Amino acid sequence: MERADIYTAQFDDVSVGGRQRVTVGVEGRDRESDGSIPPRAWFRSEEYTLDVENDGGIAIYVRRR
Repeated sequence: MERADIYTAQFDDVSVGGRQRVTVGVEGRDRESDGSIPPRAWFRSEEYTLDVENDGGIAIYVRRR
């Protein structure tokens, strides 16, 4: 059973123009104190911005190159 305060974050690198999208990692993260998903996250010393939460409940963060 998953903890309610944890969500799954997927981190994608997106090329200019969006022609190429590569997933660089997936991990469990803590929600904010109010239960929301943070709009920005750091992964491997790089800042990612929340793009969308998909139908499976995975928060997808992107970094554009």
